[in-house]
Amino acid sequence: MEPYVVKFVSIARGRGKTYIASQIVSKLKLKGYVVGVIKHVHGEIDVADKDSAVYRDSGADIVILSSERYGAVFMPKWIDDLKHVLSSVNTPIVVVEGFKNSEIGDTIIVAENVKEVEEVGRKIKNVIGAVVRERPVQELVGGAQTPQLFTFSESDVESLVKLIEIRALEFIENQTPKTNCGYCGFETCKAFAKVFAMGKADWCPVASNVKLVVDGKNIPLNPFVKNALRSTIEGFISSLKGVSEKRKKIFIEIDA
Repeated sequence: MEPYVVKFVSIARGRGKTYIASQIVSKLKLKGYVVGVIKHVHGEIDVADKDSAVYRDSGADIVILSSERYGAVFMPKWIDDLKHVLSSVNTPIVVVEGFKNSEIGDTIIVAENVKEVEEVGRKIKNVIGAVVRERPVQELVGGAQTPQLFTFSESDVESLVKLIEIRALEFIENQTPKTNCGYCGFETCKAFAKVFAMGKADWCPVASNVKLVVDGKNIPLNPFVKNALRSTIEGFISSLKGVSEKRKKIFIEIDA
């Protein structure tokens, strides 16, 4: 299952992204969620960086810094790409500062005014809200080229946390079959999503990467059948010549 990602971006520095995002992390932690942080750094990485310390003090379960040259957690090879950085994070919710050009996750714009929101919003996708200093809470903005969204004031962190919490739990639940099968030990997929976001449940046993589609219809499979199918197919394929051991996806099509 993939983590829920929410990015905080702005048109320029000094808009308060760290201030807002760190408060979101603190509030989510108080609610019991497991939260990681990724901060995009321009230039050299300083482990004593004040903004990074703010995230550590917010209670984040892991804080990763990423720049064009290095990553901290320090590794000999590093790719300054959000998808690559996320591979080092194992929390169900990830708060990201920066990576404005990445299409991964939801986006919150932090801005001085609505004009900045509209300018940034025209260039990026998946914008769900904005924190604007010059506007009152919950004012709807948006133009012909910008998606409509709600703005929040810096003091109304609770409303923004509520929006992010709803989006995160929906994202996790949507990765389950939403059949309330009970194989995970919980009555509903929605209940599982919340417990999973709190780090108190393993992956959904049914939401694996094994799917059966017959005549365009997705056929639900229980964990035993999925594991049996996967083991059987991989066993056959491993015996074939010319098939890479680093294969990432297997697709079998049968005309009945």
